[in-house]
Amino acid sequence: MKAYPAKLLLFGEHTVNAGSQALAIPLPMFSGRWEYLPGLGKAALAKRQQQLPAFAAYLHRLQEKGNLICPVDVAAFGEALHHGLVFTSNIPTGYGAGSSGALVAAVAGEWSKGGMGFSPHNLLELRDGLAQMESFFHGTSSGTDPLICLVQKPLLLGGLAGARAVDLPDKKPVLFLLDTGIERQATPLIQYFFEQMKSSSFAGLCKSELLPAVDSAIAAFLHGDDAGLFGAFHRIGAFQFQYLPGLIPPSFLRMWQEGLEGGLFKLKVCGAGGGGFVLGITGDFEKLQAEHPGYKWLGLW
Repeated sequence: MKAYPAKLLLFGEHTVNAGSQALAIPLPMFSGRWEYLPGLGKAALAKRQQQLPAFAAYLHRLQEKGNLICPVDVAAFGEALHHGLVFTSNIPTGYGAGSSGALVAAVAGEWSKGGMGFSPHNLLELRDGLAQMESFFHGTSSGTDPLICLVQKPLLLGGLAGARAVDLPDKKPVLFLLDTGIERQATPLIQYFFEQMKSSSFAGLCKSELLPAVDSAIAAFLHGDDAGLFGAFHRIGAFQFQYLPGLIPPSFLRMWQEGLEGGLFKLKVCGAGGGGFVLGITGDFEKLQAEHPGYKWLGLW
């Protein structure tokens, strides 16, 4: 069956809720897909399926009440689970990489009545339906993660349009992921950012420094302006280091500072922060890895 990729929020972490744009992309190096394992015993199947039967029951309740937005064939999905359907995924959990979003996208993509095609005009409608589905896993959901996993295209978020698909430049900068090895929950980190925003001085700095840097980074990235992107990356990382240290894992503060003081690389928060992946940019990825052995580096392209 079709693979559904992870997602990565390149720019706009937290600030999209304060008025900036955000840019998210599918991350196909991690993905999930449906698989039938009919030979498993009941206990082994229950372990592999985890929350899937409860998720199917949740969708069934919404459908019975006439409230299910996405046209999912819930009965067919439930029958498939009965016959050994499992979701096999290598998407890391607790990393903000869209592990539940890929699962929701896979349900919508494979069991929707009439298909889940999209156009530039129905992205927001799709997002609302997917948000309703993903709320089973998180209590609330914006629907953005499963939307990216479903349409498998980069999305520019925020602004008047809300969400629109964009094309990435042919010549891409050397972006990389640094795996912190730390699982985290997004909610406390989001709350941390909003607590800082209650301070008028911080909110003013955020509006005058961080939000313009984020929007500049997105514009530079989409237009293939590597020098502009490197500069915007520095401004974002410096702001996070000085004013939002709670988003940076303590064990990575020294490397973060090294990047700010030198010219080889820059680091910034990826997603909610606090662990998971750190996003970086460099002009020489091989040199960076050679000078910092012992870390888990992932080239983005």
